[in-house]
Amino acid sequence: MRKYSPRRFLFIIKKLFLRTYHPTFISTNFSDIRSAVVIYGVLSAFTSMVSLFFVDSLVRTKEASFWISFFRISSLLICFSAYFLAKKRFRFFERHIFSFTGFFITSLILIYIPMMVYDKPNHSYYLFGSAIVIASSAIILWLEPIRIFFLSILYLCIFIPLHLNFSQILGFDRYVFYQDVLIVCFLLGVGFTANLLINYWRFEEYRSKIRLRITVGKLLKINQKIHDLSRIDSMTELYNRRHLLEQFDLYKKRAKRESFSIGLVILDLDRLKVINDQYGHKQGDLAIQAFGKTLKTRVRSTDIAARIGGDEFCILVSPADKAGLETLTESIREKIEVLRIPIFNQAGDSIQITVSIGATLFSSEEDPSFDELYHRIDTALYESKNAGRNRITILPPFERQT
Repeated sequence: MRKYSPRRFLFIIKKLFLRTYHPTFISTNFSDIRSAVVIYGVLSAFTSMVSLFFVDSLVRTKEASFWISFFRISSLLICFSAYFLAKKRFRFFERHIFSFTGFFITSLILIYIPMMVYDKPNHSYYLFGSAIVIASSAIILWLEPIRIFFLSILYLCIFIPLHLNFSQILGFDRYVFYQDVLIVCFLLGVGFTANLLINYWRFEEYRSKIRLRITVGKLLKINQKIHDLSRIDSMTELYNRRHLLEQFDLYKKRAKRESFSIGLVILDLDRLKVINDQYGHKQGDLAIQAFGKTLKTRVRSTDIAARIGGDEFCILVSPADKAGLETLTESIREKIEVLRIPIFNQAGDSIQITVSIGATLFSSEEDPSFDELYHRIDTALYESKNAGRNRITILPPFERQT
């Protein structure tokens, strides 16, 4: 069970009461904020119509009745205006929705002042009605507690003196006056407390969503890392055999769709066993890593370079032609031939490595399997080995054996 320390309560009160909504919080919940304005506009309009046709009929003079009806219709227009602006989703309204909401509530409350003036005998009714406007807006509308607090203080500073003045004109009854003030304070207190509780859960829900979003983001990064590890060779940071086979089928489909040829190249380091025997496997690993880095600098972004096992590497070249394949393989061979790899336990000394290469092309009309191509190119690779190593053998385009 979660423990709530005094510091945490202080943090929550400070966050809820003294700060306005964060822009990301508003953008996340804007649909609910707009819906609350629509609902409140409808409810306020409904209560104004009920008062207009039933409660306000108790007004005693015709002049007062006229002005009460006028201000009641004005409140209806304000409610319909708020409903219309929120429903139509005007951009300016959405950018300043809290300013519009504050103006909307303030206008509804201030309309009760002239109604109290024109209908003095029933001024307590308008006192309670305006307090209910504040309390209901605190519960229904998305308003920060600090706004409700200052609105309540402003209300008390205006309406309580008016109520006292009219009470004295009509015959002051201390008991009734204090009872009315107590009821008003109770209504405002209920609205403010409800607003604090509602905003607390909104705040907690928002923080939970943020934490969930952060956690999901971390999980996605971890999953991506796992996915990358499953297709990347850890020693050379080239792709592995699994990824190469997956991409081979995709490249064949794209080649068929766009009508271009694909090249497949197999590369094998020469005399790596001798390096391992003479300098140790650590030096052999350094040779493999150096070759992998060099291979990365030679291939294009559209090619797939992979380590398929031990000292054997493969390149899927797409798109490719004979001249391009010859240029690529020769540039790799020349780059490796001049490469010098430092000996890890002998400062200033280095070794040289070479590579034997076999390659072939196949067109978009052909549909060879990877194993068929690999077997053919492996034969070409051994031709390069038998010819003295550090050689390139490019076979003619693949033709399926029947």
